[in-house]
Amino acid sequence: MFDENETIEPMDTCGCGDIGYLTARTVPIDLAHGVGRIDKVPVYHCRSAYCQEFSLPPVVSRRLETIAEQMEETQATETTYTWQDKEIPVQDSGTQPDQTALDQTTDELALQAFTLQFVNRQYEDARVVQIVPGQAILFRSKLEDSEYYLLRYEEDSRTEGIWFSFLKFYYDEPNLTYEDFLEWSEDGHLKELGRIILDEVEDTLIDEFGEWT
Repeated sequence: MFDENETIEPMDTCGCGDIGYLTARTVPIDLAHGVGRIDKVPVYHCRSAYCQEFSLPPVVSRRLETIAEQMEETQATETTYTWQDKEIPVQDSGTQPDQTALDQTTDELALQAFTLQFVNRQYEDARVVQIVPGQAILFRSKLEDSEYYLLRYEEDSRTEGIWFSFLKFYYDEPNLTYEDFLEWSEDGHLKELGRIILDEVEDTLIDEFGEWT
């Protein structure tokens, strides 16, 4: 869906060398007017309480440079990580970009930014356990350890807007990776609870799991 250089994988390498899982944390940043901080930066961390290291996805590193420039322009010392719009290249000055390609790229960027907002999110009755940026969000119930929910992007050119399927399933093993889920789900263990348009996802999740923090 995305150019390889623009994707954020759910797992990579932590700064300590162990397997790193996508999460979010506050990152210090050197600015011309002093040291600043940026909250909710997507990083890879090994989940060890004793590890202070982390690594940044390449696209996040590039975005941090832009945010730092903006902070220096406004003399800010604190901000929250956000995604910028991606420019659509035009092949030559006399050619207009294809509208379908523009719409598709806009949707892809919106999907990646939207899913990454759920990093580390906790609801009253569920928590986010894994994100596949631009594709899916896995939730684990706080009420029953084997109960999971999946919010998955469904690409359909016949409908307008961005749509997700909302599914429920049970998985008894202690650890669930998205790769294991893909293999296991082929056996038909998923129960679809409904289809949700992007604008209604937040309200639907709150109705299902309670308020989030």
